[in-house]
Amino acid sequence: MSRLKSRLLHYAMNKPLFVTERTALVSLPQGRVLELCFETGKNVHYYSPWVTDLAIVSFAGAPAQTTRDANDRGLRVEKLFPGSDTASLPFDDSTFDWVVSTLTLCRTQRSAAILAEVRRVLKPSGGYLFLEHGRSSNPSISGWQRRLRKLWLEYGGCDLDREIDQMIISAGFRLEKLKRFQFGRPKFLSSMYRGLARPTK
Repeated sequence: MSRLKSRLLHYAMNKPLFVTERTALVSLPQGRVLELCFETGKNVHYYSPWVTDLAIVSFAGAPAQTTRDANDRGLRVEKLFPGSDTASLPFDDSTFDWVVSTLTLCRTQRSAAILAEVRRVLKPSGGYLFLEHGRSSNPSISGWQRRLRKLWLEYGGCDLDREIDQMIISAGFRLEKLKRFQFGRPKFLSSMYRGLARPTK
């Protein structure tokens, strides 16, 4: 990840409102959890003590060796680096109780395939928690997002014009909860989706 893209990500993830939303989201899972991300370690400290195992898949950069360790609470953490163009997840069907993603779906190269994999590795009773940014429901803002899309893909590293809720539904999920909100400026970069999705039967 370039220095500019990394700085932009850190800026967003350290804003107080984002930290509050992330804390509320990540404190919910229990049992076996899969996190999808581009930078590992940002959410680990926010998980509840009821998480027994955490697998973190980072889509940043080239493939790299898997690492395994434990945090200061004794939580077992496995970090996997399949590469930015991967279209599969290296887990058996119905492995996880929860899947979590924060600021990830705007940058995955094969989003439809990855979301299909999320549904596959999630238990039928499991839940997918997401905190993502994408296309605004405000026509004025979404117009600017379309105009700036290519430029921001080049310099910001993410796609401003993705309808996150529709992407998740198309992958075989139903939305149990969805919150849409703006978190500060610039508005074209701050149209958020926070929600809980369940696999359709």
